Amino acid sequence: MHKRLVGLAALAMLAAGCSEGEEDATTSATGRGERDEAADSVVEQFAGEEWFLGTVPDEPVAAEAGAEPIPVGMINQEDTPLGSFPELRRATEGTVEFINQELGGVNGRPLELTTCIVSFDVEQSQACAQEMVQADVVALTGGIDVTSNGSLPVLEQNGVAQVGGIPANRVEQRSDVHFFFSGGTAGAVAGFLSDVADQGGERAVIAYGDFDAFETSARDYGVPVGESLGVDVDLTEFPVTATDFLPVLTEASEGDPDAIIMLVAGSSCVPVMETYAELGIEAQLYLVGACAADEILEAAGDAADGVIFNSEGPVDEGDVEGDLFNAVNARYADGEGSGTGTLGMRSLMNLYSLLDELGPDGASREGVLELIREAEDRPSFWGHPYTCDGQQVEGLPALCAPQQTLFTAAGPSDFTRVGEPYRDTVALFDAAL
Repeated sequence: MHKRLVGLAALAMLAAGCSEGEEDATTSATGRGERDEAADSVVEQFAGEEWFLGTVPDEPVAAEAGAEPIPVGMINQEDTPLGSFPELRRATEGTVEFINQELGGVNGRPLELTTCIVSFDVEQSQACAQEMVQADVVALTGGIDVTSNGSLPVLEQNGVAQVGGIPANRVEQRSDVHFFFSGGTAGAVAGFLSDVADQGGERAVIAYGDFDAFETSARDYGVPVGESLGVDVDLTEFPVTATDFLPVLTEASEGDPDAIIMLVAGSSCVPVMETYAELGIEAQLYLVGACAADEILEAAGDAADGVIFNSEGPVDEGDVEGDLFNAVNARYADGEGSGTGTLGMRSLMNLYSLLDELGPDGASREGVLELIREAEDRPSFWGHPYTCDGQQVEGLPALCAPQQTLFTAAGPSDFTRVGEPYRDTVALFDAAL
């Protein structure tokens, strides 16, 4: 199976450790015949095809001129070597244009996006949240804010939901106003351990950088999940800024474990794979999906052979919403919007679904919070159906869709799924916790 998946890099991996499936934007056959890529609009290109809202409309409809906009917000980390994700914002801005120009906005009312950029600064994060409150946004669409311990108290105090994005730390994952279509690194670890058990493995080592989300995922979730699956889990910690992985992998491989799960920052992916290959370690290596970014796989070369990664987007051929993302991105995004842009479009489309159900007169902070908290197996754009009852992962109530897909990489843009379409991490957590 050949697909293009785009991983997250740098601190995006710290936030979630996921990778997203992305279809090539090529003409493909549908039940209505060949798609017309020369169509004047995206909805005409995909008209009548099934997607998370039912079927794509036959014709584009623009939001009403002069109608009162519905304000939504976005806090996103950019302009810092510690992780910069402008493509997420660009894809979100492009999705706003798609909704307003082709889906009629929310029953005629256009969305109006207010963005605020943070650069790994807690005070900046807090100021952005205050700006969102002053802008009277009904909700935030998901961005990346690793310093969200600054923004979170302001959002909680004012009842402002964040729908989607990437769970960057424990504070966000424990929030009752954040709702992630992701399992974070806890979901990744559970998915990996399920594969270890499927392959008959009895012992795994989780090696993690000294970052709170990594430690929680390994110690509080990996160990009990492994125990419930009959897999002994050993832990080893190293500096999250490490560049030399010879001592880390040497220690991890002692005693010949069946698997080594590495929770690392994106810049560490290539050194980990190269060192693993050079040492000739026989244990199966698992790496978070950030390490499956095309540029990382190209740099790693043959060292990536056989490594298993995780994804939180569908890894199925012919995915309509993956193709639709590419079409929207190509038509409306201001510059390259792939990579984390896939998460940006999923977040905003899912928020749009909520606002559309609330209607033009029901769009409010209270309405969004109430409706998403009622979500049970609600269809998601280009992702697993989500449930936001706060019970999907014990202790991490903000994780609404922790299910995982695993895959290997034969090279950049060449991926093959491992095992079933989704690893049921909800069941894994239930059995372990």
